[in-house]
Amino acid sequence: MTRQQLKDLAQLSRSRARREQGRFLVEGLRSVEAAVAAGAPLDAVLVSPEAAEDDRVARLVEASPVPVETVAARDLERVGDARTSQGVVAVSRSVVGDGAGPLAAPALLLDGVQDPGNVGALVRTAAWFGVRTVVADERSADFETPKAARASMGGLWDVALARVPSLVSTLDRLAADGVDVWGADLGGTPVAAWSPGVSAALVMGSEAHGLSAPVAEWLRRRPPSGSPFVFIPGVETGSPRGVESLNVAVAGGVLLARWLG
Repeated sequence: MTRQQLKDLAQLSRSRARREQGRFLVEGLRSVEAAVAAGAPLDAVLVSPEAAEDDRVARLVEASPVPVETVAARDLERVGDARTSQGVVAVSRSVVGDGAGPLAAPALLLDGVQDPGNVGALVRTAAWFGVRTVVADERSADFETPKAARASMGGLWDVALARVPSLVSTLDRLAADGVDVWGADLGGTPVAAWSPGVSAALVMGSEAHGLSAPVAEWLRRRPPSGSPFVFIPGVETGSPRGVESLNVAVAGGVLLARWLG
């Protein structure tokens, strides 16, 4: 690859470059294997000479439906975002839509989830439990940041992804299609008593602020049955505790297991 091509790829750690190029990076052997197996829209696979000597990488190279470029390890480290490179990187065309198309249930909606590791983990968990659509608002981390893509561990290829300016219009569309919408928040229905159907959607808010005011207000106006909120009770104790809440990705796993497991 030319120096300019490598420079263009290195820019994909930035959201502006991803938008302009319509591409993003998939780093790590496991993630690239998943992309190849899922028939992801890849443009290229890059491997270092050292990685290419590994039998597993050799099988990946043989299975790749797109050109495989051998790139010096030091150059590949500059392209990727991971602290420790495995010497395997793929370049994929964007898989995130604008939310204008059909929104299939069950659906997971992310309301201001800003940590890309949590966003990727939620996509991975959603894929595991059979969620069909994951929608994030613009305050949430980009699905295609290097960290989110790594954390999704191939989940990017198993669910439909969309990014929208605001979730309220998406919630209106889901409700018009007869989808029950729930929000993860303190109060409401304890998770052990929660039993939504498959034609439902769950909104997860940020750890710091919970659900945004517009989304919470929308939920209060259009409850599926009783309270529109579901929560995960912790240990009941009268003494103060340092832990105030669950990590949003962990909470998502608990709720999705109850809902769709």
